[in-house]
Amino acid sequence: MSHKTKYCSMSEQMHPDNFICIIADMIGSRQSLKSKLLPEIVETLNEQADADWIIPFKLRAGDELFAVFTTISAGFRAFFKFHQIAKTYKVRFYVGVGVGKLEPENRTDQHRINGPAIWRASDALKELKQNPSSEVLKSISKLDFRYNLHGSDNKDLNSALETYLYFVMQKVESCTVQQNLAIQLFEEHPDWTNAQLYWQVSGTDEKRVPVANATANFSKLLARADYRFVCEAVEKLTILLQSLIDLEP
Repeated sequence: MSHKTKYCSMSEQMHPDNFICIIADMIGSRQSLKSKLLPEIVETLNEQADADWIIPFKLRAGDELFAVFTTISAGFRAFFKFHQIAKTYKVRFYVGVGVGKLEPENRTDQHRINGPAIWRASDALKELKQNPSSEVLKSISKLDFRYNLHGSDNKDLNSALETYLYFVMQKVESCTVQQNLAIQLFEEHPDWTNAQLYWQVSGTDEKRVPVANATANFSKLLARADYRFVCEAVEKLTILLQSLIDLEP
C-alpha cells in the first residue's frame, strides 16, 4: 500500500527545500540469516519506490538502509512501500523518519549529507531502540515494522506526530492480501476501469462477473481497506509537517 497521490501540496511547491530522510536497521540482523536479503530488498525498494529522491535507498554500515527524498509526500510513498516490501520478505525493521531542511553541501553523498532531516531521522531511530518513553512507542515496539516520526525538535510534538502516524498505520496493517493487491493495481494502472481491476484481482472475467458487479465489488475492496481515508490522512499529515518546517528559522 503506497497511497500514491498525484500531486505535491501547494506548500511543497512553494518551499522545495524541505526533505524527508528514512534510516532503517534490520531487527536482530546479527542473529538472522535474513540479513543476506538486504541487498535484494534495497534493489526492490529502488525499483518500486518513488524516484523523487536525492539519495535512493542504499546500504550503510552493513545493515542500515538510508534514503533521502525531495518532498515529504514522496518520502511517505516510499515509507509505505518499504512497509509492504518488509512484510513480503518477512524481515523486521526499526525505521526512523525525519522531516526538515538539509545543509546545502554534500547533498548527494550518503555519508556526508547533513541537516535537520538527517538528524531527526537518526534521533527517531535511536528512540525506537531505547525503552519506550510513551504509550504509542510501547505499542509500536511489539510490531515487526517499528517506525518513529520526528518532524521537529520538540519531543511532545514529535510524540503527537507519531501517534497520528500510528493510527494511520493501524488502517494499513489491517488490510487483507486482496485489498493490498487491489490498491497496488489501482495505483499502477490509472487507465483501467474498476471492472478490469476487479477481474485482475479476483482472477475472473466478464463472463463470470458482469461489468456492473465487478465495478461495485472493486469499489467495496477499496472502501473496506479505508483507502480514501488513509490517502486523505497522509495528505493532511504531509501538509502539517510542511507547515511546521515553514515556521522554522
